[in-house]
Amino acid sequence: MQSLYKIKKHIFIFLMTIALCSCSKYGDSTFSLIRDGFSCRHLLPDQYIPIDCYRFDYSSMDRFKDSMTKHAYRHNLKDPSNALSQLTTNKDLSIESGKDSEELITAYPEDIFVLGRYIRENHKPREWLFAGEQAFLRSWNNLNR
Repeated sequence: MQSLYKIKKHIFIFLMTIALCSCSKYGDSTFSLIRDGFSCRHLLPDQYIPIDCYRFDYSSMDRFKDSMTKHAYRHNLKDPSNALSQLTTNKDLSIESGKDSEELITAYPEDIFVLGRYIRENHKPREWLFAGEQAFLRSWNNLNR
């Protein structure tokens, strides 16, 4: 009876080790997904679709407008010309989260280019920019398309 208990104990320890090791493989991505609500990385390639956090070019205003226009065309969105004509090029920002990013662009959609530059230059997570981009897209494109 004592040896049966020892065998069960060793099997339990072995199974718990496997479970803990499997959790650590996806730990960083899982935390990011839970914290931010999404991630630019694959979580589990067979279950999650990756988010394209590099869909717009923030290297210059012209390239940004061009990438936004191509994105709108590719996804059958409304013409973004009016929204793109109102963009700001310079503004002081301080963003601390993806939520801050989304709230900023919801209130001031014309600051999307400035936000993109700020996030790139300050090495902030791309997920924050993605949240702002989504708010920008919603500001000029309704779901009726």
